[in-house]
Amino acid sequence: MSVIADTTIWVDYLRGGRSGRAAGLDDLLARGEAVVCGPIVAEILAGASDRHRLELWSLFAGLPWVDLGRAQWRRVGEVAAALRDRGAAVPLTDIEIAVAAVDGGADVWTLDSDFDRIASVLAELRRYAP
Repeated sequence: MSVIADTTIWVDYLRGGRSGRAAGLDDLLARGEAVVCGPIVAEILAGASDRHRLELWSLFAGLPWVDLGRAQWRRVGEVAAALRDRGAAVPLTDIEIAVAAVDGGADVWTLDSDFDRIASVLAELRRYAP
């Protein structure tokens, strides 16, 4: 099994470690089941202080990545259009994460309700619940 922990999980984990809602991330990391994608890494690095950015980059660089290629970017656009047609406003980064997860065969672990809206048009999206 592979799991993409989205930005909400990483933030909770980095703040609370084993005492937070994301404590199970330690287990996923230890079992080699945690994967990342560019949008999550970019969001975390953008919010990190200068002194923590290199350390975080080293952490993420050592994990397996699911990358978005041309076909996935097209899918991102299609999902965004379908959501817009339904009147749902969802950040593009969340759609990118969802498409990366589906393409990489990973479940998404999130605290963000935007992924519920995404799943309404991206039926293959699987959610992870520890």
